[in-house]
Amino acid sequence: MASLPIRQLIAWGKLFEQKPSAIRVTAGRLVAEALLKKTARGMYTIGPGGLAMKNKAGEWVTALSRIREWEGGWFGVHTAHLGKTLRRKVRARERAFRLLGFKALVSGLWVRPDNLSYSTSEMHAKLCQFGVEPQMVLMRSDDLKQSGSENPLTLWPSEEINASYGRAVELLNQSQSRLERQDLHTVTRESFVIGEHIIRQINADPLLPATHIDAAGREDMVRAMIRYSDFCHPYWEEFLGLPESAP
Repeated sequence: MASLPIRQLIAWGKLFEQKPSAIRVTAGRLVAEALLKKTARGMYTIGPGGLAMKNKAGEWVTALSRIREWEGGWFGVHTAHLGKTLRRKVRARERAFRLLGFKALVSGLWVRPDNLSYSTSEMHAKLCQFGVEPQMVLMRSDDLKQSGSENPLTLWPSEEINASYGRAVELLNQSQSRLERQDLHTVTRESFVIGEHIIRQINADPLLPATHIDAAGREDMVRAMIRYSDFCHPYWEEFLGLPESAP
């Protein structure tokens, strides 16, 4: 895995008015938390504690390839027996469910449509990777019915999700059009902020069946982000190639 010199981390920090001393202190803290790993003097790479999130961050490009036709089945995860006393574990558990598109049907039971190309063992591994305890109970069901309640798909607000796709595409297109006339540092700073925002949105998308959301709008968002990434990466490479990457 590639390592980065501390000067490059400091260069990125300068774009956002962060002092070099603060970047160095933060790097040391992240090493202590195993989120970064020091490979040599002044050189860092992703640590074991950050690998899962690094891999997740890079999945946005292939997000659509994980969706398959939905046959009406569901994944369910029972967690009531895991307890809620340790807030750190609860936060990690909820983050994992959010990243993999699960919603709480009732207290202690999280569900999502079984429309992803994951087997039960693969889904279990993914959930554990992001923070759910291995003692969870993971199950697959052909149907899901709760007496007296609405269709479980209503847990995901389709109108809100669809609108977010349109906003993302508009934001990316407007930013790219504006940045084509800007200087290197302006392009690098803005494209980093907007690109990270949209990548987080794609990675947090529940990847619902096309019967419930605007699948074309979702695809438009991913394709717009790919175009934006292709546009901004040459600027990032140029910025990092400067002697001190200083404005």
